[in-house]
Amino acid sequence: MDWRGGIRRSFRRLVGSKEPGDLDIRVREAMAASVAAVRPQDTIRSAARAMAEPGVGSAMVEPAEAGVGPGIVTARDILESVAAGDDPDAEQVGDHASAEAVSVAPDASIESAAEAMSSGGFRHLLVRTGDETVGIVSMRDVLGCWVREGATPNAVIPIREAMRGDMVTLDADRTLLDAARTMADEGLSAVLVEASERRSYPGIVTERELVSCVASGDDPAVERLEDRVATKMTFSAPEWSLRQAAEAMIKGGFQDVVVVDSRGPVGVIAMRDIVRSWLERMRESGS
Repeated sequence: MDWRGGIRRSFRRLVGSKEPGDLDIRVREAMAASVAAVRPQDTIRSAARAMAEPGVGSAMVEPAEAGVGPGIVTARDILESVAAGDDPDAEQVGDHASAEAVSVAPDASIESAAEAMSSGGFRHLLVRTGDETVGIVSMRDVLGCWVREGATPNAVIPIREAMRGDMVTLDADRTLLDAARTMADEGLSAVLVEASERRSYPGIVTERELVSCVASGDDPAVERLEDRVATKMTFSAPEWSLRQAAEAMIKGGFQDVVVVDSRGPVGVIAMRDIVRSWLERMRESGS
């Protein structure tokens, strides 16, 4: 049995109100046709600007030579470069990007794109037809498509089953460089920032804030976390469903949601956690 077909059929069985034929969702229906692009010789700061202006998490890297597919540079690559102490005005994109990006065809199923991202640890796939790049699809696109189509598992999966409990909280006076190093070392996409005189509640700093800092020409080693916490954030309870978390993320434009109970913050749920959990449920349903 083709594994993509199996996933697709399992996905359909998990959906209550949809008829089987209604969920034949293709990558071209979810992808962004506009792709930020940089060259291998461009600087890391240039890449950050290419991502920050349209508010995206990756940029295509044009091939350095004929016959080679395009690469991709992501917000994570920028974070890891900064965490290593690199100068964003001196470091070249080609030294930090994935040389040949994993791609998907526009007529591939959205579930197969989700599987490729989840299994490979990616959040973005280039969409290519032959030698032409026609778009890019992200984990946000996949999740947004599922939520809009009502194509989420009927089974209620609480956030506590998918969230990461190994969150890190930093003092508001620490620097953005401290946060970048922590995220790089711990494999995190965000850190919490303690409440302060300015805020009576915890804040959050993500890869997006780091990219914005680099793009604006500011120094992460100087910028305080208090001045760089995300301007938009939301909280959820551990017993809320993944569907509720996904809807909040898509509506508010969040990559990560802080999970709190009566004791305070207890974890963070990211888009990739939701996608991974739903894919696991699909596989279980199809077995």
